[in-house]
Parts: sequence; structure tokens; C-alpha cells
Amino acid sequence: GPSASTSQQIVDGEKLALHDAGGRAGLFKINYESLDDSSPTSGEWNSDITATDAKVAAQDTSTIAYLGDLDSGATAISLPFVNGAGILQISPGSPYVGLTSSFEAGQDEPDRFYLSGKRTFVRLAPGDISQADAQVQLMKSLGVHRLYVLDDQDPFEMPLANIVADYAERAGITVVAHDSLSTRPEAVFTGEVEKIVESHAQAVFLAGGEGEGTVALWRDLHSAAPNLLLLGSSALVSESFTSQIGGAGARTYLTTPVLPNWFYPPSAQRVLRDYRSRFGAEGGAYALYGYEAMTVVLDAVRSSGARGNDRQTVIDRVFATKSRNSVLGRYSVEPDGETTLSRYGVDRVSAGRPVFLRAIAVTPPAP
Repeated sequence: GPSASTSQQIVDGEKLALHDAGGRAGLFKINYESLDDSSPTSGEWNSDITATDAKVAAQDTSTIAYLGDLDSGATAISLPFVNGAGILQISPGSPYVGLTSSFEAGQDEPDRFYLSGKRTFVRLAPGDISQADAQVQLMKSLGVHRLYVLDDQDPFEMPLANIVADYAERAGITVVAHDSLSTRPEAVFTGEVEKIVESHAQAVFLAGGEGEGTVALWRDLHSAAPNLLLLGSSALVSESFTSQIGGAGARTYLTTPVLPNWFYPPSAQRVLRDYRSRFGAEGGAYALYGYEAMTVVLDAVRSSGARGNDRQTVIDRVFATKSRNSVLGRYSVEPDGETTLSRYGVDRVSAGRPVFLRAIAVTPPAP
């Protein structure tokens, strides 16, 4: 499906890390099993398959860690199973705020994901709160004073729109409106576009996924207001989206936790060379996220000595991580499961492709 190349890089990065460790962590031999959460017909992640994968991992008494899922919705399904079994979960993505924080999250979140009452989930990529801060910093640099916020009614995207609106207001940017709208392929945006044009907003921010409807919305907005800035979340950083938006690409800015390879430390460059040699393909940031997801687990098992097969000991080791030097840069793990990795990228669209523009150091205000 649309995430296949990203998923393959993550999985291969994990395999490379285990290979580099000789298949062992301290006293223990480590086996790796990759479980696909996607539907064979659609290629999209599937809730039933995700639940089955999580149950398989949770019920296996030899499981020491669960690496994934990539998508926030999938993690929201897998996390209660994995947490209930007292197993460490490390995600390379899943930015949804409610997985770690109650700020603008859904009802009873994040507590509803943690059946054991203990935090067991760590995400490596900066989440929604960091992305919202990056978006607002971008808006300020572009001279935006009037903002129109949209979301596509996806419960895992709507909180990001709320946080962006909140942070924008705190930064002195007027949020003229916040609308939720369907971006299904058959959706018609005439009325919404008229509202946005009449609001005299300088920019529109959309928290939502790619698809035919989002492409149509982007094109309609640009046709009606060619000078309008079109700002999108990381879910839109895909050539399948950017290749279809035509002239709107010239006014489009997208935020992403994925930075160019040269932004990562020397250890990452060695890993990417080994990745190229081993898999015959170029690796990027997602290969590094996969590599670090596996490596931080292996290090936790190794440092636990004879208790490296004890799930809670390994969880405690990962949550005790401070100033860790990794292929992603130096970071610590916070008590809520966030890391201190704090750089977000901004992409423009060139020749129908997302192209890196610059990096932003995020420093989100307190919720």
C-alpha cells in the first residue's frame, strides 16, 4: 500500500540493527518476527489484523518488546493489548497526542491505552505537540497573521488542528475559523472555499490525510485564492499527494519529522552505508528510526544483565534513558513516553515532489 516503502525501510533498519548485534543482547539470543498490519486487498493498515498481531505478541511468553505500529490509529489498537501484557512498545512514528498526553486528546486518554496503569510506550519521532509548534514557527516566519484551520474529521488528526489553533493564538496569530470537513473523494468544497476566501485568511492549515478529496480541496483553494498559503501536516508528505496538486504546490508547505540524511550524526552515515550494502537500496530517516527502535531495546536487555528477559526491568531501563547518543541524535526518554528529539522539517513542493526546505528546533509551550 501507500506506506509500503516507509514500512520496508523501518523493518530493514530493525533487521540491520539485530544483525549488527550478532543476534544477541547480553546473555540472550534475540529473535525478530515481522507482523504486517495491512490488508492484502487495500494495502492500508487494518484494525482487525492489527489487533491479531498485537494479541500474537502479547500472548507469546518470549516477547520482550513490540516495535510499532507506524500509524497512530494502529497503535491505539495494539497498545492496550501490549501494555496489558506488560510489554515494552517502541514506535518509530504514531504522532497522535492522546497516546502520551491528555492535552486536546480524546475521552479518557491516554489512560485508556494503559490497562496495566503503567507507561510502557515510547515513540521516537516527535509527536503532535512538536509538530504544532513547528507549524506555528513556520507561520510566523512566513508573516502569517490570519489563519484558517481545517481538519478532515479523523479523530487522530483533529487534536493536531486544535493544538495548532491554540498555539497560533498564543503566538499572536488570529485564527479566523476552525472547520471540520469530510475529504471523501465525492466531497464538494465550493461553500468551504468561499468561506475561506471571504475570511481574508493568509494561510490555511489542514490536519488530515492524503487522498482524492484532499487533492481536490488543495486545487480548489489555489484556484480561488492563488496567493493563499497552504500548510499541511506530515500525513501529506507523500508524492502521491504532491504530484497531483498542480500549481498549488508553489504555495504549499508541509511539516515532517523526516530530515535529510545529512542532518543525522556520523553514526547514522555508517548505518546508511551498511543499509545500502546489505539491502541494495538507499535508506533514509525511516531506516534510522527502525534501527534505533531495535537498538534501544537491545541495549536495555543487555544492560539488564541476568534480568534481560524480565519485561518490567527492560521497560524501566528504556524509560531511564538519559542523553543517549543514537543514529537519530542525542535524546532522553520522558516519563510520558515522549523523547527529547526536537527537530522538525519543512518541505516545499518541487516538480511534484516534497523537497526539504529547512529544519525547525521545536520548543512547544506548556499545555
